[in-house]
Amino acid sequence: MLKSTPHQISVTRDGLLVSRRLTATVADAVPAARHLVRERFGRRPLHAVEVIVTSPKRLARIAAISQGEAAGVPADVFMDKTLSLTTRPGDLYSVTVIAPKGVIRILVNSTRVRRRTREIGGTLVWAFVEADQLCRKGAVERRIALTRHEMGTDVLPKGKARSLYRIEAEMEAEAAKVTGQILGKVVRQNRHAETQAAHEVRPAENAAA
Repeated sequence: MLKSTPHQISVTRDGLLVSRRLTATVADAVPAARHLVRERFGRRPLHAVEVIVTSPKRLARIAAISQGEAAGVPADVFMDKTLSLTTRPGDLYSVTVIAPKGVIRILVNSTRVRRRTREIGGTLVWAFVEADQLCRKGAVERRIALTRHEMGTDVLPKGKARSLYRIEAEMEAEAAKVTGQILGKVVRQNRHAETQAAHEVRPAENAAA
């Protein structure tokens, strides 16, 4: 894998059964989602991001490989492990993980979003919020520590592990809250635009009459 530069975003599919059309739909939605999150958080630089559309089973495997490699875990260990982030991959719309060379990977569950294409935009907003969280000071180091803990190469004391899991839960709650706020703002803006358009159309219709 080539070293990626900051702000670089790519979208690919993983798995022969993953639809090219669905991947293209996800790719089309990425710029808007990224813009909304960047607009919310402002100046924080974003690491290179790889968006991968894949099946639930492969999603869990890619997550383990990505974070295992980033954490320096031997391949013969991480290939047989499942992260707590992906214990139930079929329930996930996406998961955001660290990867080697400072890359962040957003793994999109093709089965989920194929059935609910209207959720693609919201799914990507949530994922980019999580990507932004991983750009914060100390976030990658915490994720590395948890990965090594879960894979058994550097098991943490119970108190330290609980502390890191609590931070992860707080980040998830924040991602849910911020995503709701961002999408709510988009809905309000769209409604305002529709109202303005309606007001402009009525005078024109009256004039034509």
